[in-house]
Amino acid sequence: MPDFTFPLTETYVAYGDGSSSDVGSFYGLVLVPESHVAEVESKLQQIKLFHNGKSNLVVHSRELFSEHARAKSGWAHLSYEGAVSLCGDILETVSGFAPKYLLAYVPKSHYPKKFRLKGKNGHSDLVHEINEKWLQLWAFFRIAGLLDPWERIVPEDPKIIPRPKNLPYWNMVIRRTDPGMKVRKIFLDRENTRIPWFSKSLQWISVAKELVVDNTDGPSYLPIEHAVLKKPVMLDIADIFMYSIAREFSGANAIDYGRYCGEVLVEVLPKYGDEIVLGG
Repeated sequence: MPDFTFPLTETYVAYGDGSSSDVGSFYGLVLVPESHVAEVESKLQQIKLFHNGKSNLVVHSRELFSEHARAKSGWAHLSYEGAVSLCGDILETVSGFAPKYLLAYVPKSHYPKKFRLKGKNGHSDLVHEINEKWLQLWAFFRIAGLLDPWERIVPEDPKIIPRPKNLPYWNMVIRRTDPGMKVRKIFLDRENTRIPWFSKSLQWISVAKELVVDNTDGPSYLPIEHAVLKKPVMLDIADIFMYSIAREFSGANAIDYGRYCGEVLVEVLPKYGDEIVLGG
């Protein structure tokens, strides 16, 4: 098997998307070298024009590979084979710019049912149910924890500056001593779903942005951007990657692009039992 290496001298821009299927929940990141982002964006627009679409037309794989949804979209002129060709051309083109594909996977057989934070000083435990959106968040934490910010974003001390009500009281902190892949920005696809987080209900993206990576330089947030108003064209790559990999894991529904597109670093999250327990 080829060696998946982390070129620590490179700086990347990352694009993320999540997915759940009949086999589990996933979160994936596509890292493109920062120096090539503009060129890759231009080539993606050219590919869309080549396939008789508009250069700014979004590629949403669930829509693209559904006959009925595709018929109502800007890609209505494509057949199923045309949709495969469009996505294959995008993946093949991107592969020429040395991207890195990172994936965290929670198999359905590993699904916990509840999250429990152990109470302290006589306080009761905080317990809530776990759904697939929550598991995608857990997978995001696992894979994003491999990254380092290009420039530190030091978290504020909640003892000095109180936390707003729309943000978590508690951070997910990932500590490591080995260096990660440096990122200038991380763009996450629009994700406004609310999930339970201890005693709160918060937007998925709000909790994801609170991840803290604590390495040899000290604790830092990651440079996460929420694609709210305008979806970056490069998120199309993350969408295709996630949709394709979810179908690949399901076996019978895999899409055959007929060409090599790149290696994927896969982190399989462990089986936690019925509960994920922290604090005790």
